[in-house]
Amino acid sequence: MYKKLSMIIFVFCVACSSNSTDLTFAELEAAGFKKEQQQYFQLVGATNAWSGRWANEDIEIYTFDDPDLENAPFYKSIKVNTNDSRWADKCVHRNVVLLSNGEQACKRLYKL
Repeated sequence: MYKKLSMIIFVFCVACSSNSTDLTFAELEAAGFKKEQQQYFQLVGATNAWSGRWANEDIEIYTFDDPDLENAPFYKSIKVNTNDSRWADKCVHRNVVLLSNGEQACKRLYKL
């Protein structure tokens, strides 16, 4: 019984720790993201940013150190599905903010 419980706790801890690790651009590229142009990431407090294509969509990807990205001023300032915005979707997953002109790139990001 103790051995089974220990194994369950170990597996749970490994799963939790793997979800909390930061994504790298190498991992994003391995998942299909095609880099095109580096963005001015320092202006928004990001650690890195690139525009490009993923899932046949134009996207921008920003990485951050901030663990509370959904409440960050940059994320809140991005408007989607409005006449004055080129973005149809925005999402946060781990250390990444993704802006897309479609709806498939965020679905792919969540799978990582």
